[in-house]
Amino acid sequence: MEAEQLIADIRQFNRFYTLQLGLLQQHVFDSEYSLTDIRVLYEIHFAGRTTATGIREALKMDAGYLSRILRGFEKQGLLIKHPLPEDGRSFYLQLTARGRKVVTRMNELSDHQIQEMLKGLDHTQQEQIAGAMGTVRRLLKAPNSTPRLEDIVIRHELRPGDIGDIIRLHGVLYAKEFAYNIDFEKYVVSTFHEFLPAYDPARDRLWLATWHGELVGLVAIIHRGKAKAQLRWFLIHPSFRGIGLGKALMDKAMAYCRKKAFREVYLLTTHQQDVAAKLYTRAGFVKTGTEPQQMWGHDLYEERYELKLRQR
Repeated sequence: MEAEQLIADIRQFNRFYTLQLGLLQQHVFDSEYSLTDIRVLYEIHFAGRTTATGIREALKMDAGYLSRILRGFEKQGLLIKHPLPEDGRSFYLQLTARGRKVVTRMNELSDHQIQEMLKGLDHTQQEQIAGAMGTVRRLLKAPNSTPRLEDIVIRHELRPGDIGDIIRLHGVLYAKEFAYNIDFEKYVVSTFHEFLPAYDPARDRLWLATWHGELVGLVAIIHRGKAKAQLRWFLIHPSFRGIGLGKALMDKAMAYCRKKAFREVYLLTTHQQDVAAKLYTRAGFVKTGTEPQQMWGHDLYEERYELKLRQR
């Protein structure tokens, strides 16, 4: 896409979304407070112990403009200042009970506004919106911003659209990281073509990790007989690596294998998956075979790992 068209599309979306939220009016939610006022109140409330400088930097505001807003809040009894123990010339800001009441009311009105905006959409459509917003946040995040494990939801029930999301995530990430061609995506499709007709919720399980509705990681255990299982589709989005998500998924998979009394678990991977291989070995897997393969546009070594489980 040309840069000019991209910019035009983003600006068009900004206008559309601003209108959707009803934020073109001078004041918000029919209250006496402007949008900027509300943003400052929210920042004081949710940032914890913060200063005027901290708010100015967080909201990218003019110092003089912010100072006038804060003075107004003090006069209205919404805000009090406390001297910093380490520097008596500086102050941290705290909302009064009245200020917190205003924030609570604005939160309630905002929640209602969003509920009204979404009420005509079904659950899948609402999740699509949340996922798209999560993608925007992740791609435009600050360079030093790191997702937190506690913000990620891990579920194991399959929903409509999940399989398509899994296939797409594999195709996009492996093409970007390892330059795999379209044959790899065809291979992933074939694995689900084999899996879905035989899917048994009592013996098979997929764990999907989502961040604001966006699929960011997964792993699966598929039964291969009464006492044998295969670990498949273990994948973590690059933006969510290094926060413990891979270990969390692997722990769930191993606990499930023990619960279902599988005695042996195996997986197939390639020699390029160094980070994943470390997680496999930490979980007790041992590499039992290596075979050269020409696939997905590359000369690769397919590796087999096996794990023998002792039942407790």
